Amino acid sequence: MLIRLAWRNIWRNRRRTFITITSISMGLAFAVFFIAFGDGVYAQLIDDGARMQAGHITLERLEYRDAPAIDLFLENMEKTRAIIENLEEVEKTKLIIQGQGVARTGQGSVGVAVIGVEPSVEASTSPLASKIISGQYLEDQDNAKVVIGSSLAQRLHLAEGKKLVLTTNDISGALTEDLCRVAGIFETGAEEIDGYILQVPIKFLARLYNMPPSSATQLGVVLKRQESLSGTRKKIQKLVTHSQVAVRPWQEIMPDLASYIKMDKGSNMIFQAILIFLILFTIFNTILMSVLERQKEFAILLAVGTAPLLLKLQLLLESFFLGLSGCILGLLIGGSSAYALQVYGFDITRLYSEGLSISGLAVSPIIHAKVTPMLLLVTGGLVLIATLLLTIIPMRRSGRINIPDTLR
Repeated sequence: MLIRLAWRNIWRNRRRTFITITSISMGLAFAVFFIAFGDGVYAQLIDDGARMQAGHITLERLEYRDAPAIDLFLENMEKTRAIIENLEEVEKTKLIIQGQGVARTGQGSVGVAVIGVEPSVEASTSPLASKIISGQYLEDQDNAKVVIGSSLAQRLHLAEGKKLVLTTNDISGALTEDLCRVAGIFETGAEEIDGYILQVPIKFLARLYNMPPSSATQLGVVLKRQESLSGTRKKIQKLVTHSQVAVRPWQEIMPDLASYIKMDKGSNMIFQAILIFLILFTIFNTILMSVLERQKEFAILLAVGTAPLLLKLQLLLESFFLGLSGCILGLLIGGSSAYALQVYGFDITRLYSEGLSISGLAVSPIIHAKVTPMLLLVTGGLVLIATLLLTIIPMRRSGRINIPDTLR
């Protein structure tokens, strides 16, 4: 009986009910869409950054992060690497040598970040390999060949097939240099990458730095899904028995990106909270007006012996129906819109014709959202629970009606 009464009561004033349900659904739809949009951009940035650098999880010497130096390298990691690659969550592992040097031509010299990579592994995992605009990417059999960014090529007046001299210090501190030929030129849209990064085959760089064979400054682990980061890291930590080897998540390898995401996500949540608050204010006003308009009706029900608890339950059910209807409609609109963006993406080229970079990483021109069941459950559940909590004040008011005065 209470369920039937509550459902009929919310439709006694159809206009007010439609306005309330519309407010809930549109507010929730906007919240779901923009949260999913933000999560999609964050996931894309994390994945591109991890694949371009040292993976979602990085193995390196314990003291390397405090003072990166080429003499802090890993050795004899073949067995550990093979075991890590066999983990279900792992897509690929890659050895990397990161160092500093100077790229020099007859037109000038520029300080660069020198990265030694395994060409075949990098070509299958890193987005940088797909950004070649001139020439081709490195191959495993290459020796003294490099790929450089478009800005660096412009500064040093380099093109495909041209030569440059790479000067650096080896692990003992001695000055060393070698002549390299440009195999290809890439362009990501981020000046921090296009203007200062230079990639070479890892075997060539190991010889240039006078490092032992099969050694590297980092062993990167690329995951199939970012969500498996915590569990996979724990598994790898159990595999690493050397006390001087640290297993770090991407947040420690790319702290600038992690800080940006944390700050942006916080500001996004504040905006969504303000939006939800305005929605809840509308809901509260609707429920309170409904109670005030029905004072005489409630007084008659109480006078003929209706228990106050039943009135309160009826109001709670009315709020539940309003909140549930608005949440279902909002989740359908917001979820379907975000899912369409997840599948088809949105091209931002027209908005940012020169490219967009965040924390030194180029943002892909095609933006995708990321919709998860947890996002829909949490946002919808919070709005529904908040709606029910707002009913407490009108419920208390309905139980304090002065029956004689109201009926008189």
